Amino acid sequence: MGVLKKFEQRLEGLVNGTFAKVFKSEVQPVEIAGALQRECDNNATIWNRDRTVVPNDFIVELSTPDYERLSPYSGQLGDELAGMVRDYAKQQRYTFMGPIKVNLEKADDLDTGLYRVRSRTLASSSSQAPEQPPAGGRQRPGGPGYPGAGAGTAAPPMPSAPPPGARAGGYGYPPA
Repeated sequence: MGVLKKFEQRLEGLVNGTFAKVFKSEVQPVEIAGALQRECDNNATIWNRDRTVVPNDFIVELSTPDYERLSPYSGQLGDELAGMVRDYAKQQRYTFMGPIKVNLEKADDLDTGLYRVRSRTLASSSSQAPEQPPAGGRQRPGGPGYPGAGAGTAAPPMPSAPPPGARAGGYGYPPA
């Protein structure tokens, strides 16, 4: 299924990119909302039977003309898009590790009508402690090895993303 999904994404990118170039259409917020939903679906990580974690920090890269047109509304637009992501995640029973943020950035290599979405999972620095493995649970020797670990914190932060090459649904730990 992964191969089919990648093919579908490439086809979608080709079609959207071709139409944007031919018709010089501007990026519309509804297109961005759809891309954010796809980003959640494509980067969902199953932590346990009842919890599927999705990215909560998004950067939408826009062409210079699209960025200049949308940047005056970036705060309000970011909040609206974050609300749409939150609603979509609720429907799909996804969870977040921290607050949802959507930021716009200018990308000089994009033409009008084209955009790129980058995302990552950031753990909340307050209020919500990440789940601890049970006593005797499997941990890497020498501790979890995340940045900031061992600085006297009660619980290590969750990884922001699985390491390169890790499979979705895994915890990102190397095999024993």
